[in-house]
Amino acid sequence: MIQFDKVLKAYGALQVLKDLDFSVDNGEVVSIIGPSGSGKTTVLRVLMTLEGIQGGTMYVNGEPLNKMNVDGQLVDASKAHIRRIRSKIGMVFQSFNLFPHMTALDNCNESPIHTQGKSKAEATEESMRLLEMVGLAEKANHYPSQLSGGQQQRVAIARTLAMHPEILLFDEPTSALDPEMVGEVLEVIRDLAKSGDYTMLLVTHQMGFAREVSDRVCFFDGGKMVEQGKPDDLFGNPQHDRLKQFLSKVLEAG
Repeated sequence: MIQFDKVLKAYGALQVLKDLDFSVDNGEVVSIIGPSGSGKTTVLRVLMTLEGIQGGTMYVNGEPLNKMNVDGQLVDASKAHIRRIRSKIGMVFQSFNLFPHMTALDNCNESPIHTQGKSKAEATEESMRLLEMVGLAEKANHYPSQLSGGQQQRVAIARTLAMHPEILLFDEPTSALDPEMVGEVLEVIRDLAKSGDYTMLLVTHQMGFAREVSDRVCFFDGGKMVEQGKPDDLFGNPQHDRLKQFLSKVLEAG
């Protein structure tokens, strides 16, 4: 469902992703862990085309994302091509990114009405179902400033689901939350992972959660994937010295 083929991302002389080869199967739940600056969030941002890449090709469901096929040749993708492929992907950010002047319901309705052409009635019915799914139907007419951080993040998840993505990206979705609100957001993500309805790529510093929900965990360091494996194998029997060092520090801190 997702494939990176020798993807290079650099900021000037600083290479953030170094010829990255990485793939995620259809329906797979994959967590990316690693130290700050390892390239974890960059993987999500370039996949969402929030940032460009300097080399390589990204594929979504077998189709190139940053390239397109013209007369048998791969050329730089048009904006229309990128929009079409990207419509299969939804991303939940660590900072919620809700529109402050819109209610929870209107935040969820915005894209279905204005980018998918749904009627307000149709969008509202779907948005209310999703808000109920994340436990916030009674907050539909509240503004973000009237919601806790955990509630705002759950609205953000509902808003993402309203676009019917096939792929869900989560960028440290609990890092901006007070500790007591983390659980309510993780519960929603846990249910989505169990549903099997989505391919999920999760950047997280919640090691226990990554171990619980993931089919596979990938450890990144220095713009490369250093080690990957099933959660129990990677956490219980790490092979690479850098991963051993990382886990000893984060698990000790936790």
